[in-house]
Amino acid sequence: MRLLIKPLTSRVRLYQNTLIAILFAGTVVQSGAQIYPLSAQDSSVQINLAGGVSDWTIDGVNQLNQQWFYYSVGSGPVYSIDTIAPWSTPTISHGSTPSLTETYANSTISVKTQYILQGQASGSGMATLGDAITINNPSATAQTYHFYQYSDFYLGGVSGGQYVQFNSNGAGTAYQVIQTGLTGATLTGTVTALSGGTSVSPEEQAGIYDGTMFGLVNGNPAPLLNNTLNAGPGNVVYAYEWDVTLAASGNPGSSLTISEIQAVVPEPSSVALVASGMLVLALLYRRRQGGQRIAILFK
Repeated sequence: MRLLIKPLTSRVRLYQNTLIAILFAGTVVQSGAQIYPLSAQDSSVQINLAGGVSDWTIDGVNQLNQQWFYYSVGSGPVYSIDTIAPWSTPTISHGSTPSLTETYANSTISVKTQYILQGQASGSGMATLGDAITINNPSATAQTYHFYQYSDFYLGGVSGGQYVQFNSNGAGTAYQVIQTGLTGATLTGTVTALSGGTSVSPEEQAGIYDGTMFGLVNGNPAPLLNNTLNAGPGNVVYAYEWDVTLAASGNPGSSLTISEIQAVVPEPSSVALVASGMLVLALLYRRRQGGQRIAILFK
């Protein structure tokens, strides 16, 4: 009798293991579907529909640990943008400057994200990533939103020994951030356009990574960034905050668009090439937005 039970038990375990493997495989496929790559010449990015960008590789070296977007409505808690609504299949444009567009929307807030990648010749160590974020108020009443961008770059593939500095635009607002790494690589991120809404109040914060992400954790009270404009040396991180009141749907001022261009170069002496890449992406964004004029808000 025991001889019969053993083969039967083995078969049951085999069926169980097979079922577990099938279920696990299905889970992997589902979770992997949220990540979409864009590639252009020497550069590739991993757009993660769960909230931002998870990798940015240039000439085989990953420069970015995480860049994520968060929001809160009124005095409510902060959440990553994927909690607005489940992600759907994004719109992807291929070519020399590929792009990806995804929209998250419910009855209270709509956030449209667009990423545009520009690579350079292999071995240059340079690339440019543009993003445009449009926040809409779909409700019938005015709403106050707090919107955040959190960035953790590993320039040259190294996390430590880095510095970050926000630069003012001369009007009391820091719309440009520069991070330098141990290898000599430099990231220049510039907010090139901020249009729409009323009572827009920007804040910034630079710091050393400590796991708290400036309080940007799902369910936390919405933080107020403290305008610390520099940090380092160390594993530096930084964040932007935009506080804005948007009018009810269908009225002027019911949306806010934030446009940003981020460029990585192997050393600071390549500033002229950075400016060139930023200009190209600015022109591309303007063309894709129907020729709307980009307001330059920085020096």
